Amino acid sequence: MENNKYKRYGLMLYYLLKIISKTMKIEIIRSPKLIDGESYVCGFWHNKLVGASLGLINLSEKKAVLASPSKDGELISIPLEKMGFTMVRGSSGKDSIKSVLKLIKLVKGGHSAGTPLDGPKGPIYEVKPGMLYLAQKSGKALVPVGVAFSNKWIFEKAWDKFQMPKPFSKMVCLIGDPILIPTDANLDDYLELVKDALFQIDKEAEKILNEKNNNLKGDR
Repeated sequence: MENNKYKRYGLMLYYLLKIISKTMKIEIIRSPKLIDGESYVCGFWHNKLVGASLGLINLSEKKAVLASPSKDGELISIPLEKMGFTMVRGSSGKDSIKSVLKLIKLVKGGHSAGTPLDGPKGPIYEVKPGMLYLAQKSGKALVPVGVAFSNKWIFEKAWDKFQMPKPFSKMVCLIGDPILIPTDANLDDYLELVKDALFQIDKEAEKILNEKNNNLKGDR
């Protein structure tokens, strides 16, 4: 019964996002280093899940997302599935062998995969090694994704300060340069590198959005 309730909430969230996104002006900027038709492992912060999902819809024809088996995971899995993502339920930790092996198989088969790197429960802005492990074992590059909204709701009581764009807002989504993690690399050596890349690409998205807003004001 509890799962059914969250499925209903998920369906409501999907239609809400669909309505809001139709009112938004969304700009997606891809790194020129990304190869058309190639699959990637995409990482972003948990509080930018909505924006990253909207930005990654057209990155690849086949897309997969890791969602936790929790109630929150149930809530987000419904809208993402309806947006065309293949859902894999499970933890992003290396100890969740079943979900990681399924994701590795999907990525090797041509799916681009993504998940919040500090999810599902935080701490906020602390990169966990699960998706780095996926990138390393699949042989696919990890791609940082940054998002900025001109107008948004921030859920201050949520552990991640979750962000939801408001209707008629502008959104910039940056899909950054690929980071290849060698098969013999120590993942701990890449945690800070990826964390810095995510902070940097979010700053770049904010800068681009602010410049566009300033240019519009100057034209008036």
